[in-house]
Amino acid sequence: MNKHFVSFMRRISTFIVSLILALAVWVVAITSTDPTEERRFTNPISVELVGLSNGLVMTNSLPDMISVDLRAPASVWTKIINGRISGKALIDVSGLEAGEHEVPVQIQIGIEPIMISSYSPQTAKIILEKYETRTYDITVNEKGDVPTAFKVDPPALSVNKVQVSGSVSLLDQIESVRVVLDHSNATESIKKDLSIAAVNQEGVVITSGLKYSPERVSVSQDISLRGGYRVVVVKVVTPGTVPNGYRVSKIGVDPSVVTIYSSDRTLLENLESYLETQPVDLSSTTEDTQIKVGLNLPTGVSLVGDQSVSVNVEVDPIEGAMTLSDIPVYVIGLDEGVHTILSPEVVDVYLSGPQPMLDQVKNEGLYAVLDLQDYQFGHYQLEPNIDISSWKGVTIQSIMPGTIDVTINGQDGSHLDNSGQTPTVQ
Repeated sequence: MNKHFVSFMRRISTFIVSLILALAVWVVAITSTDPTEERRFTNPISVELVGLSNGLVMTNSLPDMISVDLRAPASVWTKIINGRISGKALIDVSGLEAGEHEVPVQIQIGIEPIMISSYSPQTAKIILEKYETRTYDITVNEKGDVPTAFKVDPPALSVNKVQVSGSVSLLDQIESVRVVLDHSNATESIKKDLSIAAVNQEGVVITSGLKYSPERVSVSQDISLRGGYRVVVVKVVTPGTVPNGYRVSKIGVDPSVVTIYSSDRTLLENLESYLETQPVDLSSTTEDTQIKVGLNLPTGVSLVGDQSVSVNVEVDPIEGAMTLSDIPVYVIGLDEGVHTILSPEVVDVYLSGPQPMLDQVKNEGLYAVLDLQDYQFGHYQLEPNIDISSWKGVTIQSIMPGTIDVTINGQDGSHLDNSGQTPTVQ
């Protein structure tokens, strides 16, 4: 019995040793083909606060960055990089009360096998405060002035109170809760939806950390004319017209409406709904112009505010087109004694642009030029150039023909014009 037991134990021992040796060989083989590497985990790591109790709020900021070093096989690193595996840094505040706490940071990476060798920070400072909701009256801050001729009623709110939620420390800073109504230069009743904001004791808006219910409130305000005043539009009077070749593209007036006053209410009621300006003469206007002019006021009526208006006149030249024929072609850039043959020797040019400028363009002022300075003896087809820079806004639509047949040879000759003189090219 004992001999059999001893023999069995020897066999078991031998089997265990063999198994350990085989496992060691396998580990060595795996490690050699897929070695473990330690690297910095560079994929995104989100920082999350968990376990926050009702009635509490965190009033400081979570860490912006978590630095993590991992040990993992090379094949796992490939999966982390190619699969863009992300991580989480959890900060668990379960069971914590209001106050300042140092809480451990827990790292989670969604892949195995890995080992977190180090990370920083390992703890985070968390400040917890009580979270409350309080009710405040809404005040309206009015901004700007309305014209003298108008009266303004007090603003009316759709709701007069608002619930504000936040940390106790923020709520304790609130001096008032208000909306801002800008009625600058308003001449008619206003109705706007405005955002609510809390203001501290220094008059500074608390910009974050608070929630409002409702977030916006409707504000209305009646604005009406006082007795003896009336608002009328301005009509620009323009006798005559702009010079030939131009057109008026736009006429505007600022202000476009004015307020007038009269102690005679019957007179005001019987007036037309507009007032005419003094005449604005456009007979010599060829460009954009701004003119200050007065208004023709009936007897017994006065103008409230500025006693003149600005008339803005935009003038554009009328676009036209023209054709000039038999423009001579000249060559430049050749040495004396070099002979050229041109075919044809004249071209037609098609122009477009402002008509007043086109009217100034004459055949005598135009030349088609071929610059042959860099050309050797031979035969060429070249595009002529016509300089029209002297006439602002004029453009060349086409030159016909678009190319000139040019032969340059060494025969005695010149590139003079028919008079025997070298032309002055403009």
